[in-house]
Amino acid sequence: MITVHDVLSRPLFRSARIVAGSEGLSRPVHWVHVGEVPNLSRFLQGYELVLSTGVGLTNAELRLRFLNGLIQVGASALVLELGQYLPQVPDDMISLADGRGFPIIAFSDPIRFLEISQDINGLVISQHYRTMDDLELLSLKIRQALLNTEGAEKLVRLLYESIQRPVLYRLRDNVGQPIVYGTWKDIPSPFVNIAPHPLPERGPHALIRQTIMVFGRPIGDLMVGECHEELDERLYLALDRTAAALAQDFIRAQSLDRLRRQEDEALLEPLLFREEPEAYHCQRFRARYQLTLDRGYRVVIVEPSNARVITLFSKSISASFAVGEYHQTDRSIFVVSGALKSARLLKQTLRPVFHFPEDSILCFAGLSGVYQDPAQMHRALTEANDATAVARHLKEPFVSYEDMGIWRWILFTPHQDLQRLLIDPELSGLLSRPDASRLLDTLEVVLAHIDSKQTASEILGVHRQTLYSRIHTLYQLLGDDFLDPPRRLALESAVTAYRYLHHSPASGPLSHKS
Repeated sequence: MITVHDVLSRPLFRSARIVAGSEGLSRPVHWVHVGEVPNLSRFLQGYELVLSTGVGLTNAELRLRFLNGLIQVGASALVLELGQYLPQVPDDMISLADGRGFPIIAFSDPIRFLEISQDINGLVISQHYRTMDDLELLSLKIRQALLNTEGAEKLVRLLYESIQRPVLYRLRDNVGQPIVYGTWKDIPSPFVNIAPHPLPERGPHALIRQTIMVFGRPIGDLMVGECHEELDERLYLALDRTAAALAQDFIRAQSLDRLRRQEDEALLEPLLFREEPEAYHCQRFRARYQLTLDRGYRVVIVEPSNARVITLFSKSISASFAVGEYHQTDRSIFVVSGALKSARLLKQTLRPVFHFPEDSILCFAGLSGVYQDPAQMHRALTEANDATAVARHLKEPFVSYEDMGIWRWILFTPHQDLQRLLIDPELSGLLSRPDASRLLDTLEVVLAHIDSKQTASEILGVHRQTLYSRIHTLYQLLGDDFLDPPRRLALESAVTAYRYLHHSPASGPLSHKS
């Protein structure tokens, strides 16, 4: 971009001096125009360097109308040849120009306007050609990056290398970190409104932003920082072309992802839902997911499906695991394959992903054990189903099958057998009372905190004397041995089974966590 400051550095302006408006030297110059008439602004479009001899500026009213018109139309500066018509720049013009930051440049000696016009216009044209060359090079690199499917990271880096200013790209799903190049003092907050083309953003950040649109939907924002001056053609076009490339890359990624999911589902369906899948499907799974002798897989169920959580889940494991996906109406099933050591540690990797505040659980997830034979995937799915059922019952966002403890036995045993063989023998006397719910809560807390009556009374929200009274009732109903280890184990199991069968989870810290 050519500015007034650049014009002043040209040899022809060696004898020129700034008379007024020195704060406006960063104004862009797009062309040179020669004119004397007071209404010259009618013939201008903005960013012109205006040359004048002052022949029409001897009248105070006319010259102020002339100067005001230049300022309002957005001209770049006024160049005056002082002499016969205007010996010096009038004070009223200087005062107006200083107040508006509009440069007035004066030549005391005669100058050739033709030479100035040819020099500055030639500079503007050559700058335009250099800009087009730079943009063509950027476009070529963008096309190569798209053909090589190098992704959004490469496209943003190409823009940064081309314009040499801080660049930031952030998707609007608020998942993951933005792509950042250059130095940003602080990252701008997410935007809600749409910038359909490069627009200066008002506020604390001097930036230019364009929203990435795909099929009429905003999917992200591309920003360029340190934009204190006017938006020039080169920056506008570079930003616009990169934004178009990011939209194309997003569509490509979505299309490939959709195709991959279709292939995944076609392969995984017979393995997940048939107890004895064909050997052909097992062989295909081994090849597609590199299931060699030193690798294993686990099944993860997320229900209900939550786009934000699933994106975080995918990002957390993408570097170490191959992932197959099978999506149903109310849940998503993932088969995660990786090195045996990594597969065994998968629950530690996933637990932070499914860590939600207690009052805003977005979904529940269950993780199966580790398997190596694709023919056993139906069993792995059953384990993940059981873990998810326990997670939902306990209001725990994430449960691993290997940590389920007694829950494995409870879920495997038919309901009528649990009632007949465990719940009735241990709890029938207690459950027949009108205050059964309160006594059941007390029993569960006392068993969990057998060494601290103070803690038990605080959890139940009762006075210690009230707790002692309830414990006395429990002794009468359950027998003097109900706190002895063998009986205690049986009672804990019976309470857990009862809670599950009757969909009656204990509140808050009463939840049993095996």
